[in-house]
Formats: sequence, C-alpha cells, structure tokens
Amino acid sequence: MSVEAGRPPAAPGGPDVLDRVLGYACAAPLFFIAALTFLDVFARYLFAKPVQGSAEIVQFLMALTIFAALPLVTRHRGHISVSLVEGVLRGGALRAQRVLVDTASLAGCAVIAWQLHLQAGVYAQTGNKTIVVGLPMAPLAWAMCACAAGTCLIIALQIRRALRQ
Repeated sequence: MSVEAGRPPAAPGGPDVLDRVLGYACAAPLFFIAALTFLDVFARYLFAKPVQGSAEIVQFLMALTIFAALPLVTRHRGHISVSLVEGVLRGGALRAQRVLVDTASLAGCAVIAWQLHLQAGVYAQTGNKTIVVGLPMAPLAWAMCACAAGTCLIIALQIRRALRQ
C-alpha cells in the first residue's frame, strides 16, 4: 500500500483508531441533526407543534459537525485545493511548496483556535446563552477551539513529515 498525497497509511484492518474517533465525532452531530429535523417535521405536521428551539440546536450541531470534521479532513488532505503549480514542480520544490502551504494553513488555523479560545473565555465569563433554548455558548466555543487546536497539531505533524522526506 502506498501513501498518496501525504495521507497517513491506513492500518491493515482498515481505518485506524484516530480516524474512527474523528469519524464518530463528525457523524454524531449529523445524526442528531437528522433525527431532530425528522422529529421537528413530524411534530409540526402531525401535531402542529414543532420542536421549540430546533433551529438553534441545529446551528449548534452544524458548528460541531464542521469543526469536528476539520481534523479528519486535514489529516487526509481532503480539502478542496487548486493545483496551479504542482504539475510543474518536482522533488524538493514540490516539498517546499507543500511545506509553505501547510505553514500558511497552520498559521490560519492557529489564529482561529486562538480567537475561539478568547471568545470561549468571554462567553464563560458573561454566561452567554442562546435566546430560545438557553444553551450556554462557552462549551460550544471550547469544543470548536479544541478541534481547531487538534487540526493545528495534525498540520504541524504533516509539516514535520514533509521536512523529513
């Protein structure tokens, strides 16, 4: 089995433990979005009584889904990218280009994690909650921060791997 595009090699029995954990972290909020949407539509049409605050809950779950997917997609280099120069570059130049792009990605992701950390602190201090359901905002911001920080770690490991090649 070869390693394509810097992707980590899969374990012989299939996806490794980290892939499974990250996959479940992405799938769980999606499942709850689907279940809540079904329940909301069912209750709305059958009983004329929609689930109160379902839009807020779905927004929370979407944020969790997106940020939970970030480390997994990054680990497998599954982001959408435009390859303008990869066809021209070879060897060390291609590796340098990859390290440069990964370093820029790391910087951007680190800024996102840092800002989420600051925002989570503000939410925790002020006790911000959603309007309808009253869900606390700080835990969501902390979870998003953790996912962004985990993505930073993955990018750093990818940079290290590229530099050792």
